[in-house]
Amino acid sequence: MTDVATRVTQGVQALAADHMRREMWQAQHRAGLLTDAQTYDALADAIEAALKGKSVDGDMPWSEALRSRKRVKPLRKAAKAMREAAKAIGGTVTAYEATEPATVAKARQDKALRKAERKGATAAALNRGAAQALDRFASAGQPTDDQAAAQAPKSLGDYFGQQRGA
Repeated sequence: MTDVATRVTQGVQALAADHMRREMWQAQHRAGLLTDAQTYDALADAIEAALKGKSVDGDMPWSEALRSRKRVKPLRKAAKAMREAAKAIGGTVTAYEATEPATVAKARQDKALRKAERKGATAAALNRGAAQALDRFASAGQPTDDQAAAQAPKSLGDYFGQQRGA
Protein backbone atom coordinates (compact mmCIF):
# COMPACT_ATOMS: atom_id res chain seq x y z
CA MET A 1 0.00 0.00 0.00
CA THR A 2 1.42 3.38 -0.98
CA ASP A 3 1.02 6.56 0.99
CA VAL A 4 -1.18 9.45 -0.10
CA ALA A 5 1.68 11.68 -1.27
CA THR A 6 2.96 8.97 -3.61
CA ARG A 7 -0.50 8.35 -5.05
CA VAL A 8 -1.03 12.10 -5.59
CA THR A 9 2.33 12.43 -7.30
CA GLN A 10 1.54 9.47 -9.54
CA GLY A 11 -1.84 10.99 -10.40
CA VAL A 12 -0.33 14.35 -11.34
CA GLN A 13 2.31 12.63 -13.45
CA ALA A 14 -0.36 10.53 -15.17
CA LEU A 15 -2.44 13.60 -15.97
CA ALA A 16 0.59 15.31 -17.47
CA ALA A 17 1.36 12.24 -19.64
CA ASP A 18 -0.28 11.18 -22.89
CA HIS A 19 -3.91 10.16 -23.27
CA MET A 20 -3.23 6.42 -22.99
CA ARG A 21 -1.44 6.78 -19.66
CA ARG A 22 -4.24 8.97 -18.33
CA GLU A 23 -6.77 6.31 -19.31
CA MET A 24 -4.73 3.61 -17.56
CA TRP A 25 -4.43 5.71 -14.41
CA GLN A 26 -8.16 6.43 -14.47
CA ALA A 27 -9.07 2.76 -14.88
CA GLN A 28 -6.66 1.67 -12.13
CA HIS A 29 -7.97 4.15 -9.58
CA ARG A 30 -11.60 3.59 -10.50
CA ALA A 31 -11.11 -0.15 -10.03
CA GLY A 32 -9.42 0.38 -6.66
CA LEU A 33 -12.24 2.61 -5.42
CA LEU A 34 -14.92 0.19 -6.62
CA THR A 35 -13.10 -2.70 -4.93
CA ASP A 36 -13.07 -0.73 -1.67
CA ALA A 37 -16.79 -0.03 -2.05
CA GLN A 38 -17.52 -3.74 -2.56
CA THR A 39 -15.41 -4.57 0.49
CA TYR A 40 -17.31 -2.09 2.65
CA ASP A 41 -20.64 -3.44 1.40
CA ALA A 42 -19.59 -7.05 2.13
CA LEU A 43 -18.41 -6.07 5.60
CA ALA A 44 -21.67 -4.23 6.26
CA ASP A 45 -23.68 -7.27 5.11
CA ALA A 46 -21.72 -9.56 7.44
CA ILE A 47 -22.09 -7.25 10.45
CA GLU A 48 -25.79 -6.74 9.74
CA ALA A 49 -26.40 -10.49 9.51
CA ALA A 50 -24.52 -11.08 12.78
CA LEU A 51 -26.43 -8.36 14.61
CA LYS A 52 -29.81 -9.60 13.35
CA GLY A 53 -29.14 -12.86 15.16
CA LYS A 54 -28.61 -11.18 18.53
CA SER A 55 -31.79 -10.30 20.35
CA VAL A 56 -32.14 -8.37 23.58
CA ASP A 57 -34.80 -9.13 26.17
CA GLY A 58 -37.88 -7.01 25.56
CA ASP A 59 -37.19 -6.46 21.84
CA MET A 60 -40.03 -6.03 19.41
CA PRO A 61 -39.91 -8.30 16.32
CA TRP A 62 -38.42 -5.56 14.17
CA SER A 63 -35.90 -4.22 16.70
CA GLU A 64 -33.02 -6.50 15.69
CA ALA A 65 -33.22 -5.52 12.01
CA LEU A 66 -33.55 -1.83 12.89
CA ARG A 67 -30.60 -1.94 15.28
CA SER A 68 -28.40 -3.82 12.80
CA ARG A 69 -29.15 -1.36 9.96
CA LYS A 70 -28.35 1.52 12.26
CA ARG A 71 -24.95 0.05 13.15
CA VAL A 72 -23.85 -0.58 9.54
CA LYS A 73 -25.04 2.78 8.20
CA PRO A 74 -21.53 4.37 8.37
CA LEU A 75 -20.12 1.50 6.30
CA ARG A 76 -22.89 1.91 3.73
CA LYS A 77 -22.12 5.63 3.54
CA ALA A 78 -18.42 4.89 3.04
CA ALA A 79 -19.24 2.44 0.21
CA LYS A 80 -21.46 5.04 -1.44
CA ALA A 81 -18.70 7.66 -1.15
CA MET A 82 -16.25 5.26 -2.81
CA ARG A 83 -18.64 4.71 -5.73
CA GLU A 84 -19.11 8.48 -6.11
CA ALA A 85 -15.34 8.99 -6.04
CA ALA A 86 -14.98 6.37 -8.79
CA LYS A 87 -17.42 8.35 -10.93
CA ALA A 88 -15.54 11.58 -10.22
CA ILE A 89 -12.27 10.10 -11.51
CA GLY A 90 -13.67 10.05 -15.05
CA GLY A 91 -14.76 13.66 -14.75
CA THR A 92 -11.32 14.68 -13.53
CA VAL A 93 -9.55 13.27 -16.57
CA THR A 94 -12.13 14.78 -18.94
CA ALA A 95 -11.86 18.18 -17.26
CA TYR A 96 -8.07 18.04 -17.40
CA GLU A 97 -8.10 17.19 -21.09
CA ALA A 98 -10.52 20.07 -21.75
CA THR A 99 -7.98 22.56 -20.32
CA GLU A 100 -5.16 21.70 -22.70
CA PRO A 101 -4.16 24.84 -24.68
CA ALA A 102 -4.90 23.33 -28.11
CA THR A 103 -8.35 22.17 -26.98
CA VAL A 104 -9.16 25.56 -25.41
CA ALA A 105 -8.02 27.43 -28.54
CA LYS A 106 -10.14 25.21 -30.81
CA ALA A 107 -13.18 25.60 -28.55
CA ARG A 108 -12.81 29.39 -28.58
CA GLN A 109 -12.43 29.42 -32.34
CA ASP A 110 -15.53 27.25 -32.80
CA LYS A 111 -17.50 29.46 -30.41
CA ALA A 112 -16.47 32.62 -32.31
CA LEU A 113 -17.45 30.99 -35.60
CA ARG A 114 -20.88 29.99 -34.28
CA LYS A 115 -21.39 33.51 -32.92
CA ALA A 116 -20.49 35.06 -36.27
CA GLU A 117 -22.89 32.70 -38.05
CA ARG A 118 -25.68 33.62 -35.62
CA LYS A 119 -25.00 37.33 -36.08
CA GLY A 120 -25.01 36.92 -39.86
CA ALA A 121 -28.27 35.00 -39.79
CA THR A 122 -29.82 37.61 -37.49
CA ALA A 123 -28.67 40.48 -39.71
CA ALA A 124 -30.03 38.74 -42.83
CA ALA A 125 -33.38 38.16 -41.13
CA LEU A 126 -33.56 41.80 -40.05
CA ASN A 127 -32.71 42.97 -43.58
CA ARG A 128 -35.38 40.69 -45.08
CA GLY A 129 -37.92 41.94 -42.57
CA ALA A 130 -37.07 45.57 -43.25
CA ALA A 131 -37.28 45.03 -47.01
CA GLN A 132 -40.66 43.33 -46.69
CA ALA A 133 -41.94 46.17 -44.51
CA LEU A 134 -40.77 48.77 -47.05
CA ASP A 135 -42.44 46.83 -49.88
CA ARG A 136 -45.72 46.70 -47.95
CA PHE A 137 -45.48 50.37 -47.09
CA ALA A 138 -44.73 51.35 -50.71
CA SER A 139 -47.55 49.23 -52.10
CA ALA A 140 -50.02 50.43 -49.45
CA GLY A 141 -50.51 53.74 -51.28
CA GLN A 142 -51.49 51.99 -54.54
CA PRO A 143 -54.80 50.15 -54.24
CA THR A 144 -55.41 46.98 -56.24
CA ASP A 145 -58.31 46.72 -58.74
CA ASP A 146 -60.56 45.05 -56.17
CA GLN A 147 -59.75 47.71 -53.62
CA ALA A 148 -60.34 50.50 -56.15
CA ALA A 149 -63.74 49.08 -57.09
CA ALA A 150 -64.68 48.69 -53.46
CA GLN A 151 -63.66 52.29 -52.72
CA ALA A 152 -65.59 53.82 -55.65
CA PRO A 153 -68.34 56.22 -54.51
CA LYS A 154 -71.72 54.55 -54.41
CA SER A 155 -75.19 55.97 -54.52
CA LEU A 156 -78.32 54.57 -52.98
CA GLY A 157 -79.42 53.29 -56.37
CA ASP A 158 -76.35 51.06 -56.63
CA TYR A 159 -77.66 49.02 -53.75
CA PHE A 160 -81.07 48.52 -55.41
CA GLY A 161 -79.78 47.69 -58.91
CA GLN A 162 -80.88 50.98 -60.44
CA GLN A 163 -78.84 53.04 -62.87
CA ARG A 164 -78.00 56.62 -62.17
CA GLY A 165 -80.04 59.12 -64.01
CA ALA A 166 -82.67 56.66 -65.12
